[in-house]
Amino acid sequence: MSGSFGSSLYLAEWTKETEEIRAEIHRSSPHTGPIVDDDGFHDEKKSALVDEDTPLVGKVKKAYGGLNATLLTTVTVVTVGSSFQFGYGTGVMNNSKDFIMDYFHNHGKDYTLMGWGTTVSCYGIGGLLGSVIGPKVIGKCCGRRATLLFNNLFLVISSLLIAFAPLWWWQAIGRIFVGITAGVATAVVPTYFSEISPVEVRGAIGTMHQLGITIGILVSQLLSTPSLNLMGSEERWRWLFFVPVLCGAVELIVLPFCPESPSYLYITKGQDEAREAIVKLQSENVADEYLGYIREEITAEAIGHNDMTVIELFRDKTLRKQLIVGVTVQLMMQFSGIDAVFYYSTSVFKQAAVADPELATTCLGIINVIVTIFAVKFMDKAGRKVLLVYSWIGMMCSYTLLTTSFVLKPYVGFMDQLSVVATTGVIIFFAFGPGCIAWFIIAEIFPLYARDTAMVIGIFINWIANWFVAFTFPILLEYTQPFTFLVFVGTTTYFLHFTLRYVPETKGLTISQVTKEFDSIKLWMC
Repeated sequence: MSGSFGSSLYLAEWTKETEEIRAEIHRSSPHTGPIVDDDGFHDEKKSALVDEDTPLVGKVKKAYGGLNATLLTTVTVVTVGSSFQFGYGTGVMNNSKDFIMDYFHNHGKDYTLMGWGTTVSCYGIGGLLGSVIGPKVIGKCCGRRATLLFNNLFLVISSLLIAFAPLWWWQAIGRIFVGITAGVATAVVPTYFSEISPVEVRGAIGTMHQLGITIGILVSQLLSTPSLNLMGSEERWRWLFFVPVLCGAVELIVLPFCPESPSYLYITKGQDEAREAIVKLQSENVADEYLGYIREEITAEAIGHNDMTVIELFRDKTLRKQLIVGVTVQLMMQFSGIDAVFYYSTSVFKQAAVADPELATTCLGIINVIVTIFAVKFMDKAGRKVLLVYSWIGMMCSYTLLTTSFVLKPYVGFMDQLSVVATTGVIIFFAFGPGCIAWFIIAEIFPLYARDTAMVIGIFINWIANWFVAFTFPILLEYTQPFTFLVFVGTTTYFLHFTLRYVPETKGLTISQVTKEFDSIKLWMC
């Protein structure tokens, strides 16, 4: 939670600075504002006459594309109440196996390793269900905000089933509901953040979702680490599963007072409701311009379309490049090997003679959170593509070092320490690039009428890949040591090539501008 507090302070300082700039601008030029035509569209020709490098224009862009208190509150509440749940659900079972199984055995109840494996893996089944239920069932009827609020029902059910399970299979069913909660969050939160954010800070806001996930993983590891004497014991393990309920309660209390997605309101309730939401989330000065972007996206780009189905999206040649890139970026997250690194990190620390390997793995979670906070700051400065490129280079080098340390360990004395450094490097470079960008890239490259469907496809494939890596890595580890991580040297090298050739830069671009970027990209199958 400290990471979330730190990032919120950073965003709050940004908001305060923005308000000061606004005041300064209005003192010197009270009529300063976005250049729009009579229909409310952004006027490219008039804007082109303004020197983008002048200090005044720079201040205007920052002041009217920044954050206000409503947007800051909305993002923070959703990060804590939804994104956090995904990370917490991912990490809470990692350190809990021994004391939960011991509790059942000491109370005369059966809990086998097969049962535990089934319980843990049910999380992925729920994630697949949630990734479809969120945007295509609940979201279609209720909108983004109501979907996230309704999602807390699955959360409460999961906590009760796991904490008060009389038999092990009750926990397995509870894990399915945890997975549904996470699946809904991963499919809805990135889209909601993208649609409520000013274009200039869209990447930073999108990165808050990943920050919430990393904080959730870290908090679950801290609370369940036995040596820290918090909740990681036979007597206190039930409390582990009520922590998410507290975070969900915050969302239930605060989120109803936050605005719905302007894009959703434009479609369901009309222009006036959408404009009101934009004013609350951004400012009066930018409302007409942003409303123009939404109108252009719906009327100009979506002529003849009405909320695409999965089959329609696969058949649509005009969006095929976006679909290939969006799905590939989702696969990048999983096949980068990050889950394998977390799986193997405790063993790496044991080989390096670390006194408390579980605590050392928890420290990796702290590093992950800290790096993600920095990623929030740099996402809209460096750009998505630049961060991806440097992340793949860094991960490729880290995996090479990790493999080298395993191969040379029998012959060189300091290889255990090198393996620790390499493992840390993988996590740092992942957090700066694919760990953040994969979640919101689909929302940035697809028009509104295809966005939910594309998100369903991307997140569904992400969950499938997540299961595949978790299932196959132990087998790979068994038969390919000490060359196991060479596989990920190969995958990160290919992802570097794919990013350089096919992934456009989306920083600060509207959907129409991103579409033009894709027009210049040549994919052999499109």
